[in-house]
Amino acid sequence: MKQLVQNYKSGELSICDSPAPQLRPGGVLVRTGYSLISAGTERAMVEMGRKNLMQKAMSRPDLVRKVLDKARTEGLLSAYKKAMLRLSTDTPLGYSSAGTVIAVGSGVHGIEAGMKVACGGIGYASHTEVAFVPKNLFVRIPENLDVKEAAFTTGLDLWACLRSRS
Repeated sequence: MKQLVQNYKSGELSICDSPAPQLRPGGVLVRTGYSLISAGTERAMVEMGRKNLMQKAMSRPDLVRKVLDKARTEGLLSAYKKAMLRLSTDTPLGYSSAGTVIAVGSGVHGIEAGMKVACGGIGYASHTEVAFVPKNLFVRIPENLDVKEAAFTTGLDLWACLRSRS
């Protein structure tokens, strides 16, 4: 299946072939109809990927502290290798999508294959052909709402939350 990923070491974006996720208890498999590209969150992730190593470190002092803590406990070389491995691992992008349920795991009730759902969550509602989504990260789409519009659910919920605080 096709999936959009970013290599944070090089900043390169690519569409790769990856294995389809397995159905697990407590979730569903969703064939993605639409996924939302965020002008804020994903833009920031892409920009972070394009920075050199020093710029990345300056942007994320919290992660630098984690690497330093790991260096104290496991040694400098081990911490460096783990950090470089993490940076060079392709990371799926996306956090808001909508599509059709193709399989339902045990422990999930009130949903069945063929139903349309809106999904949220980094690592779950990615820009991919098929996604595994835990039961607390999807909601059934009402009949009067288009799947394309439902892909905006995560962003709209956030917007409503922010608007209510002002």
